Amino acid sequence: MTANSKPKLYIFVHSNFCEKGRWALNHHGIDFEPAYLAPGMHIAFAKKHKLPASSLPILFANGEKIQGSSSIIDWAEAQNSDHEKSLKPTADADKCAELERRLDDGLGVHVRRLYYSEALIEYPDRVRQVFSNDLGFFPKILLRGMWPMVRNRMIEMMDLGAEQREDSKRIIEEEIGWLDDTLYGGRGYLLSDKFSRADLTAASLLAPIVRPKEHPVYNKVSMPPKMTSDMEKWSGRPTIRWVRDIYNKHR
Repeated sequence: MTANSKPKLYIFVHSNFCEKGRWALNHHGIDFEPAYLAPGMHIAFAKKHKLPASSLPILFANGEKIQGSSSIIDWAEAQNSDHEKSLKPTADADKCAELERRLDDGLGVHVRRLYYSEALIEYPDRVRQVFSNDLGFFPKILLRGMWPMVRNRMIEMMDLGAEQREDSKRIIEEEIGWLDDTLYGGRGYLLSDKFSRADLTAASLLAPIVRPKEHPVYNKVSMPPKMTSDMEKWSGRPTIRWVRDIYNKHR
């Protein structure tokens, strides 16, 4: 990509971390080109571009390579001088950073593992189809041929399985309880009286189990039955209602 051309955002189509980066760019009105990668191929892509890790999202913009959803928020903030659109909290930046790390390491990781521990093990062809939907012709064919190997590698790397699913479910319930307490009394935002990167992070990472209608992907993707049952059980929780409201107001 040449300097000063349209930014290009490399993503997995239904990743909650990729939604976090994509939403930040949308929020700041940054015109970008989405580029969809398949699992497995993203590792070769990262190596080709000498990136420190293989994780997505990755943004190529003005000659820079920005990796990770939090770093993409930082970059998007730096591009926008409109104070009203800033995702910085009005106070206590350290608390915001701590909260964002907790959300990334807790809800982000375990919502992902909850989904894949069921979907990738019991319904692998459905997962492959979701990944394939936005790929070009040749990457789609390549993914089909590589899928058994890719699936096994994903299971290993994300530590998936029935016991792991139950462990992630327990952690998600604990974190939802913590957020319920944080939002006690109908508090509109996590840190202050305005929408911040903490709210965007929490809503993005919980989106797979909330499926807000404003989300560009999840409301079109069916979830596996055990996860659907969990989603129904959690649907009345204050945090889940809050995520719907945040998407309605800000997405």
